[in-house]
Amino acid sequence: VNERLFDAFGVAKHGSTLGGSPIACRLGLEFLNIVEDEHLLERVRDTGEYLLAQLQELAGELGLQARGRGLLLGLDLGTPARPIAEQGLASGFLLNVVQGNVLRFLPPFLLERQHVDAAMDLLRDLTVPRSRRTVNVETMAGVSAS
Repeated sequence: VNERLFDAFGVAKHGSTLGGSPIACRLGLEFLNIVEDEHLLERVRDTGEYLLAQLQELAGELGLQARGRGLLLGLDLGTPARPIAEQGLASGFLLNVVQGNVLRFLPPFLLERQHVDAAMDLLRDLTVPRSRRTVNVETMAGVSAS
């Protein structure tokens, strides 16, 4: 850089979070190839629909509301969600609280149904009183066979 151009941009005016360097552009293209080759969008749609259905089922049991699209979902608890998030963290689950009463779900693309099932088991344990839980028929069959 020569003397004449040295101060042309000023402090912190030469970069951009969303600017396109050749490396960033190449990484972006590679990411899009992976999204396509590994059918990530279809997996996100499937897992997101599954998670939303599970959240809506739980919300229905509790008289609450679940909403969202794709993998950006929320469960409005109607009461402060922080205690649920703290209990989840103590059990090894990172739950995000937004708007005070809302648990937000924004998982990574690699989320699978087994992860959803584990999170939903935890949420049921933390939110549904034992006396109101739906009895699992398979579990009952295993108990009665013993």
